[in-house]
Amino acid sequence: MLQFSTKRILAFAFLALPLFGGNEKNYTYLALGDSIAFGYDPTVLKPSPDQYTGYPEVVADFEHLLQSKKEVNAACPGETSGSFLDVKAPDNHCQDFKAAFGLHTNYSGSQMSFAISQLQDNKHIDLVTLSIGGNDLLLLQQACTSSSGQLNVGCVQAGLPAVLNAYGQHLFEILSNIRAVYDGTLIVMTSYAPNTNPLFQMAISALDGVMVGVASPFHVQFADGYGFFQTASAPFGFDPCAAGLLVRLPASMGGGCDVHPSALGREVLARAVLAAH
Repeated sequence: MLQFSTKRILAFAFLALPLFGGNEKNYTYLALGDSIAFGYDPTVLKPSPDQYTGYPEVVADFEHLLQSKKEVNAACPGETSGSFLDVKAPDNHCQDFKAAFGLHTNYSGSQMSFAISQLQDNKHIDLVTLSIGGNDLLLLQQACTSSSGQLNVGCVQAGLPAVLNAYGQHLFEILSNIRAVYDGTLIVMTSYAPNTNPLFQMAISALDGVMVGVASPFHVQFADGYGFFQTASAPFGFDPCAAGLLVRLPASMGGGCDVHPSALGREVLARAVLAAH
């Protein structure tokens, strides 16, 4: 069973992060991805970038990079593998969030373009992490959910192959672009299952399978987000909500857990990155 520092977890729960402008050329860690890397938390009452902490900030703290501003987090909540490449591609409100509240790092255009510009201009970068793909599945879930909130399982099963195929193509392009300008450490995070629903487990496992198959030839390391979450939640029947790995929702928001990691969940994901690094 994984061991965690209570003091460290509490510290991250109240940590306010600086907004990096992306123009510091001496930083060494570039974090890319979606809401998991960004640190999105739906319980934040007054959204602003400094109110969110993602697992990259936990990694940076472990690596003593945070206070020296050696980490830049370019992640966007709601980013899909397609919108990562092209802002006109369907996303899960990434561009809306970016326009309304801003990101940890200010940049225009796609996350892919920003990443390439940074990797070309900053030769100090020696670590890149990437979390992408969860919103591809969420768009499918939304498309297969009725107005009454009923999920059509057959719709998901029928639509999943096309989603996985598109995801594989997008991921191949993302990694090809990164490797064209950067040959350092590149860590790709597998997606964790946010609940014990067999349909969700199947879809997440399929997505991770595509990720591993596509990314392996690019000489990446894999942060086993799926496996680390499973290990941490094993004493709780593999339920990440019961294990405290997910953001707990107040009664006013329906109770239960959101799909995004809590402070403890972020530390678990950070440990997966460190194990791969």
